[in-house]
Amino acid sequence: MQENITASMPGSTSPKPIHQSDIQQDYDFLQAQKVSEKLLALGLISLSEFNKLTEINRKTFSPFWVEIMPKIP
Repeated sequence: MQENITASMPGSTSPKPIHQSDIQQDYDFLQAQKVSEKLLALGLISLSEFNKLTEINRKTFSPFWVEIMPKIP
């Protein structure tokens, strides 16, 4: 049985249920971002490539709060 948790943002009209799959997607996104950040820190990719990877990670893993994440230049 899948457990639901309800979360809402200030000013939101209705809460958005959080499912286990949402939590897993966020975890996967964070792991992918850690790898991207490490590659950038080691100088193996440029900032432009890092930004492209971040966009791909957001689309691939669709983090729960993607709507409020800062825009990528």
